[in-house]
Amino acid sequence: MSKVFNKKICFIVAIVVGVFLLNSCQKEFTITVVSNDASMGTVTGGGAYKKGTIIKLEAIAKSGYQFEKWTDGKTSNPRTITVEENAIYTAIFVMEDNGGEKPTYEDAFSVSATQKVYFSPGNLQWSATNGGYTATTHEVINNGLEAGTWRFSPNQWDTIGANNKYISATYTGWIDLFGLGTSGYNNNYPYITSITSLDCDNNDISGTNYDWGVYNAIYNPKTQTIDPPDTWRTLTIDEWMYLLNTRITSSGIRYAKANVHGVNGIIIVPDNWSTSVYTLFRTNLADADYIYNIINNADWINLEVEGCVFLPASGYRYGSSFVNYVGYNGNYWSTSLCGRDEAFFMYFDLSDVNWNGYLCEQGYSVRLVKNAE
Repeated sequence: MSKVFNKKICFIVAIVVGVFLLNSCQKEFTITVVSNDASMGTVTGGGAYKKGTIIKLEAIAKSGYQFEKWTDGKTSNPRTITVEENAIYTAIFVMEDNGGEKPTYEDAFSVSATQKVYFSPGNLQWSATNGGYTATTHEVINNGLEAGTWRFSPNQWDTIGANNKYISATYTGWIDLFGLGTSGYNNNYPYITSITSLDCDNNDISGTNYDWGVYNAIYNPKTQTIDPPDTWRTLTIDEWMYLLNTRITSSGIRYAKANVHGVNGIIIVPDNWSTSVYTLFRTNLADADYIYNIINNADWINLEVEGCVFLPASGYRYGSSFVNYVGYNGNYWSTSLCGRDEAFFMYFDLSDVNWNGYLCEQGYSVRLVKNAE
């Protein structure tokens, strides 16, 4: 092989290596900056940057909230980082310290003449693997442990929908439609699809370990904490009906059918809510359509801050392969039994807001409450 040819080969290789090194030096990485809750605060600084670039990330809290930390534990805000690789930085916002007063989203709802409650920030959900691929455990009452992770949905409008049909002991995703009393207590696990012989002595499950909120620790996305067992509970059917049909509120409004963030459901307003916050139409009407209150994300943020609760129309599950009426019907368990194999639930659809009783094995939604002090 001639020296000239060798020189050409070396020259070409040098060019290729040089281009590779140049491209490596000039490669851009994506820095993603997100808020744990857009209703609490926003973030800046994300984008595509060359390796070695020094950038500033900032978390900007909204009124009533404060920045706590980044998910990597850093508390500097704003903070600077040197871009080395693709990375995600999440800002954690929490309710502003207000001297021990209740958070603004925790406004009270009367469920009887003597009892008021606060609602959980979303429907109850469960996953064997926290939505991933690694098995997890959580605390249960009396310092025990059970498999899986319980959480409240990240947004009040969130529903799992048709994917509830995959319910099983090995399914790694999230589910949010459950048979009655499937807290995990006494082997009544959340993935059980037939519990027609529910072992609760033919009594209501109120205050027992069959109640999801009594038995389990639950991750709360609003506070970024894990609420210990016996923090929450499920309403009785009498409480559901008092809440929706009987209680007296300062606005005269108890509920309104609505479409929030593109999801059909029902808005329940707190006892002391003011109509100056937002104008709701066709309120307290069981036969109203969802279309009379179309609420975008910005308006919903204001309603949520003022204490409103949204129950999405999550449909129902029958057995392990049939999920129906997602987006049309909402079915929410109570703790009240109406027979050995049946229990009462609150439901709403296009023509009604009422209660009924049916088989405990049906997969219905769960929305928990805690007693107001």
